[in-house]
Amino acid sequence: MPLFKGVASKSTPKKAIDYITRQDKAAFISVRNLFEDEDYAEQFADTMSRFRKGKKFDERKYYHFKLSCARKDNVSPEQAHLYAQELAAILFPDDECVIATHTDTKTVHSHIIVNAVNPITGKKLRITESDYTKMKDEANRLGSEFGYTKTDFRKRAQNKRTTQESHIILKGGTSWKEDLREVIEEAKRSSSTQEEFTEHLQKYGVTLTRNGKDFSYLHPEKKKPIRGAKLGENYTKSEVLNAISKQGNGNDGYAFNGDRRNQIEKRQVSGNDGQSVVARSVSDIERQMQRLDKQAEYAHHGLDGESEERKRREREERERLKRERIERNRRNEELARRNENAEQNNSNGNKSGNKKNDNYFGK
Repeated sequence: MPLFKGVASKSTPKKAIDYITRQDKAAFISVRNLFEDEDYAEQFADTMSRFRKGKKFDERKYYHFKLSCARKDNVSPEQAHLYAQELAAILFPDDECVIATHTDTKTVHSHIIVNAVNPITGKKLRITESDYTKMKDEANRLGSEFGYTKTDFRKRAQNKRTTQESHIILKGGTSWKEDLREVIEEAKRSSSTQEEFTEHLQKYGVTLTRNGKDFSYLHPEKKKPIRGAKLGENYTKSEVLNAISKQGNGNDGYAFNGDRRNQIEKRQVSGNDGQSVVARSVSDIERQMQRLDKQAEYAHHGLDGESEERKRREREERERLKRERIERNRRNEELARRNENAEQNNSNGNKSGNKKNDNYFGK
């Protein structure tokens, strides 16, 4: 199953956005409900300021999600980014998102940073345990459409679950132990040495506290570590090192060098679930051929192909930004009307009661 992992942060989003958009890491960067030619973090801050949110130190300011597929799926950076874009459009249709696909590790993966404040309603994005599990299910469903490996994360083999864990999972939730298993599974897939495995765990705040006969893992929200054997046979030291050894001796993942068209054509897809991927690959080839034809036409007329292509892209970018500004103005007008209606409702004596905070990621 494509691994979908998320955390909420009370820090300002600038550092996180700067990290995922670093040129030495990101092969592709795109946004949702943001202007591409303006600072993303400042736009996040403007939205929070407009609704008087994000001023408190202990207040959620953004969510950071990571999406990656199994290395055996041999996912290209282009397909990984398209997958992340489509998933963000489904899960966060009206929210401000920054999406970046990284190729700096053996496993191609994408990051999605989401503003915790909705730019239209001003409401905070709240994700319960049940919501979080549904999001993982959606990532799994969409991944199947792309032809990626599908696994039921609720029924991973050889896991030891307590009665309380099973109860949470049957209700549609995800326990902290299940979160820990997912992080360990990703670290196993992404590492070829024990040092890389430990470093990958630390990215999620998980600490390897014991390295004797067995591994012990400390969840960032827990005070006591848990032994690998307690999580299941797949998470013991011997099984982890065995999996890492196979990764080190096996395929290093997607080959980034070589002809782009050959890489697309060599992609293996079988069954009905792969039809959409095949269609996209064919479209990529057609677009590439169209670009080559256009460059030949420019050369025939004595024009510089790269210069003309750059001018064309600039024209398209200006047109796109103009459309986005028109849409942003429309949304702001709609927002103003909604705020006016909300103020009228408040003046009529409507009061909101104290509700239990069921947000899975905190305040």
